[in-house]
Amino acid sequence: MKQLAYGLGILIILIYALLRLVPIDPVEQRPGTGLAGTLTEPMDVDWSTLASGAQVYVQTNTWYGIPHSVTTITFVDDGVLYIPCGRCETKRWPKNVASDPNVLVKVEDKLFPRRAVLITDMATKHRILDARHKDVALYRMDNPGN
Repeated sequence: MKQLAYGLGILIILIYALLRLVPIDPVEQRPGTGLAGTLTEPMDVDWSTLASGAQVYVQTNTWYGIPHSVTTITFVDDGVLYIPCGRCETKRWPKNVASDPNVLVKVEDKLFPRRAVLITDMATKHRILDARHKDVALYRMDNPGN
């Protein structure tokens, strides 16, 4: 019995290490762990070349140390990247952002370090999302160095 408990403990540690270290990109509605790609230096990016509605991935940090990533769409306004969140109360990633706003945004094969900032100004939300989406949260993806 002692050997079984010892073996189970080692297995749990190995699974945790695997989930923490091996990237698993999200697929459509299924979340992933860490994102695979080429990490860029934190920098200001003009996102104007990225079409609004483009599909990207966002990786957040969890309290238990295994990254959580999701597939989402984008809005670009005046070269600034925004990520919407509908039905946020049912999703894990906005809760992760509330406790640690540092995220990675994956566009094509590049990982951009960003700081997610919740937009609370209704005029800005309406300009970007349209007034019909009043129940959708909106996050601006800032350079973490700013």
